[in-house]
Amino acid sequence: MTALANARRVGRKPRSQRGTDARAAIAAAAARHFAAEGFAGASLRDILRDAGANVAAANYHFGSKEDLYREVVSAYLDQLSAARELALRTIQESPQPTPRQHVAALVRAYVEPHIRLCSDPAARHYVELMARFITEGADLTSQIYTDGLEPVRTRYVKAITGAIPRVPPATVARLFSFMVSLMVTAPADPSYRSLTGRSPWPQDPEQLVEQLVAFITAGILDAAG
Repeated sequence: MTALANARRVGRKPRSQRGTDARAAIAAAAARHFAAEGFAGASLRDILRDAGANVAAANYHFGSKEDLYREVVSAYLDQLSAARELALRTIQESPQPTPRQHVAALVRAYVEPHIRLCSDPAARHYVELMARFITEGADLTSQIYTDGLEPVRTRYVKAITGAIPRVPPATVARLFSFMVSLMVTAPADPSYRSLTGRSPWPQDPEQLVEQLVAFITAGILDAAG
């Protein structure tokens, strides 16, 4: 009798399934702790206790604490990159009639996946992770985000440069960095909360997307003259 059949006969999960469950439990616990405490503040021991796992399981599935953090962040960044790549291909296959419409389409394609992810209850830790990344700015975590975002980010900068060729590429890169900073902070902006008494969290993600696209597009086109 095989190990799989024997496990089923006695009511136990197969070893491969137990391993998958342990990996998922550690990743879920890590997302909670990294979001609440940051990379430096989160304790691997606390993460494993929360997941009901041991150090050997963590080493087997992930390796170091850095590798575990990278795994958590990559789950979100891969989702964003896939959506942005698909949108960029669609734009490139359907040329926009004017520079304004072209830039607006590119801005929307980059911004919208982030805002929609922020409004997804299943991704509630994403905004906290991004906020900590912005405020903490450690070299290690910065490199992890750069590794995950750089390929698609570079393609978007190139596409925007092509839409407004009179603007030097270095200027487009600067404007793009402004866009990213605004996009990241808008869903959890403390200034908006203090000015209005309302939560900045995008209860209506489409409205926030429209506001961001209009504001960012206008800024880019103004710089383009």
